[in-house]
Amino acid sequence: MYRLNIQQRLLLYFFIVILVAITLITWFIYNHTANEIREQSKENLEYIVENASYQTDMFVQHMELATLPLLMNKEVKGFLDLSEDNRFGKYYYSKEIKKEMHQIMLENQHVNLIYLLAETGQYVLSSDYYISGEDPLASKNLYNKEIINTPEKGKISVLSTESTYNNKNVISIARRVRGNLSFVPKGILGIEIDATSLEKLWNIAQLKNGTSLWIFDKDGRIVYHPDENWLGKYIGEDFHSKFKDETAKSFMDEWEGEEMGFYFNHSPETEWTLVAMQPTDVIFEPISGIRNTAIISIMTSLFVALLISIAFAKDIVSPLRKVQQGMKKLEVGEWEKIKPLKGTDEISSVVSSYNKMVNELSNLVENLYESELKNKAVLLEKKNVELQALQAQINPHFLHNTLETISSYAVINDSEEISDMASALSKMFRYSLRNLEVVTVNSEIDHVKNFMIVMEHRFQKKLHIIYDIAPEARDAEVVKLSLQPIVENAIQHGLRKLRYKGNITIRAIKRSGFLVIQVIDNGSGISTERLYEIQAMLDKNEVRGNMGIGLSNVSRRIQLIFGKEYGLKVTSEQGVGTIVEMEIPIIEYDSVREISI
Repeated sequence: MYRLNIQQRLLLYFFIVILVAITLITWFIYNHTANEIREQSKENLEYIVENASYQTDMFVQHMELATLPLLMNKEVKGFLDLSEDNRFGKYYYSKEIKKEMHQIMLENQHVNLIYLLAETGQYVLSSDYYISGEDPLASKNLYNKEIINTPEKGKISVLSTESTYNNKNVISIARRVRGNLSFVPKGILGIEIDATSLEKLWNIAQLKNGTSLWIFDKDGRIVYHPDENWLGKYIGEDFHSKFKDETAKSFMDEWEGEEMGFYFNHSPETEWTLVAMQPTDVIFEPISGIRNTAIISIMTSLFVALLISIAFAKDIVSPLRKVQQGMKKLEVGEWEKIKPLKGTDEISSVVSSYNKMVNELSNLVENLYESELKNKAVLLEKKNVELQALQAQINPHFLHNTLETISSYAVINDSEEISDMASALSKMFRYSLRNLEVVTVNSEIDHVKNFMIVMEHRFQKKLHIIYDIAPEARDAEVVKLSLQPIVENAIQHGLRKLRYKGNITIRAIKRSGFLVIQVIDNGSGISTERLYEIQAMLDKNEVRGNMGIGLSNVSRRIQLIFGKEYGLKVTSEQGVGTIVEMEIPIIEYDSVREISI
């Protein structure tokens, strides 16, 4: 299974599911339809049998009514009371009785023969034939046989299936007749009916090919059968017993080596059992057709399902193959996107995620490349700065020593201003020579104070500075030489041209885990356009004009030490003043880092 690719597996899964579904549905429909057809066929045959049995009973009752005039006829009774040697009476009564018989036969075309048989052996026939060649003993025996099988009280009964005067296939029915002088039966009135007339009653045409109707009596002997060879034969005790089940109307069994369905009905009127016999092949013929149709439908459905499964599997796997091909290209460094799919399914999501991954990888590689270039530039710049610092160390040391000498001469000559300025400059140079990258806020404030001593003498006491340093912020770390350039920038560009006294406030606080230092002046302020340029310059670490050199330098050094998310933020309003804010993470002074310059 796992050796197959996804499309082959999906195709197999789809095919199995559809195969099982179609097979189960077809099997259910086939079984349901087959049962319905069997039940309908059974009901149809049972109805035909019941109707045929009913028609037979009605026919016998009709014959009973048709013979009633003869039963009450005085000539019939007179004939039965005749002695054997009364030839004249026999002639007279026979003539009159035949007239009545002929009338009955005219009204009932299916009647072949009517006969009256006396206990003496004398008889009257509706035709000119004689019983078994006019043998008196034969007629006497016939009477004895029929009187035994005929019920009392004039009830009609079926006696035989063979004609009394020829070998035709007939149905013989008879009833007892009393004479005028006695209440005991003195004769038998019999009627022979052509057996084919029953077929007309039963409407044989509605039966399917191979289906036959036949009758057997209460003793199990066949009274009527379309095949004359079966007439009078006994159906057998085992077979006869199956028809005695009063709760059943049908059963399946073999008949002459062929599987048959038997549908039957018992008639209490005639004590006959009417049977419809149908081959199971005929019963199941419609079912076989349905089965063949079902098989063809399954094969056709499976073929269509196979085509649909191939289309579905291809539709699912095609974008996955594109993702696979894209992955292989990624391995060799080719960044190629896949055309987005319509929809919100899982495969569309995979393609979308793949395209996002390609974008992110491409951006990551580009950012890494730019970062490497920047890192190289920073390293190169750092080395240049270090070289310049080494080269410049000679001048600060020389200037520091010179300023100390000037300060000594100023003290000797009692020149306090010169002494203060020289001392402040000397401390500033000494501070700049410290090999520290970061210092405490206190150290940076001391450096600003020395710087302001020089500025106040320069601007003739027109500058005033306020130091608002929170106690908890004094020992926090800040980039060395980061405040003095900001203060100098405020003086040069904000306070220098003021006619009134300029104020600068340096405020340092801790806020939400960060050190925030603000340099606030009441200078002329900055226009909105210029403020936007300065902030953009700081965000991009660019230098545009003299105003941005000091601020940009401070911002770059903050970002190099603490990260790109930190730096300077400038807000200003013309005629009101400017605020330069520095926000950096709080680091205690015990982690001060040193660099060699």
